[in-house]
Amino acid sequence: MDGGAEAIIDTSELAQVRRQARKVHLKALIAATGLVALTLIVPS
Repeated sequence: MDGGAEAIIDTSELAQVRRQARKVHLKALIAATGLVALTLIVPS
């Protein structure tokens, strides 16, 4: 914890972490897009 960034040596573990990161980024993009759309739809 607090040791900074660690290099991942195991290729299968690295692939799994990258898949998880892609899912997180995709969910964040979908949430942000939905919030922007909601903001634009609501009359001001």
